[in-house]
Amino acid sequence: MTLILTEISKFGIAMVADSAVTFADGVTRTLSGVQKLQPIKKINAGISCWGEGTIKKIDTDIWLSEFIRSKRRDYNSINEFALLLQNELRKYIHKIDFTKNDYRWGTIGFHLTGFVEYEGKKVPTFYHIHNGRSQILEGKEIKIDGSIVNANHDMPPSEIQTIIDQEGYYITRNGDIYIYTTIFELLSNFFKSLEENTPIRIPYSYSIEDRIDWLKFQIKMISNLYELSNIGPTIGGNISTLIITQDGIQNYKCINPYFRD
Repeated sequence: MTLILTEISKFGIAMVADSAVTFADGVTRTLSGVQKLQPIKKINAGISCWGEGTIKKIDTDIWLSEFIRSKRRDYNSINEFALLLQNELRKYIHKIDFTKNDYRWGTIGFHLTGFVEYEGKKVPTFYHIHNGRSQILEGKEIKIDGSIVNANHDMPPSEIQTIIDQEGYYITRNGDIYIYTTIFELLSNFFKSLEENTPIRIPYSYSIEDRIDWLKFQIKMISNLYELSNIGPTIGGNISTLIITQDGIQNYKCINPYFRD
């Protein structure tokens, strides 16, 4: 299973991902070491993946790394990369038959984010390239064919600042998120109550590094809870992190030597 988080705030872009992969071959086995989060240095962007563990019978993280490298001459912007990845995935990812299964929210997806020029400034942008329905686009009354992979521009630069001003941050979570979203919704309400009634502030962030630590805590907490449950440690392992600011990629912590430059 998987848990990947991408957050955009006034501090910049923070991305984190676990490294566990689960196999069910009679006995459920979980291994770690999958590099679900990778930088795209040419365009100062980050990309992380959830869902299907292989593409063309190649591990998804290895396939993605080769795609970034081999298509380097074919993209010069985040938008170009998003469309290139969308079109490549459409060749190999089977269409979802909504009448036969419950994969309406998709079987595979990628978070793609970075800064772009917008109205004379560098502003974050976020794409969610995946098959299945899109809650974000449906909320904007934008129609897509959810049976195939789409480069959904969930958060264009024209909208992100309003979201940050209103909410403080914009976050996208994918993978095995039911327990995660339930717990952190309750915790969020509790932290708001603390803030209203005590001097305690959780989280208390002064930097993008603080946001990374907060997101890592979230994955570690869910990983520990799974390990203590009857589900087993299907989320977790080492955690990859990536920081992007207006000045580009600032820090990338890779957990698998295969993916290091």
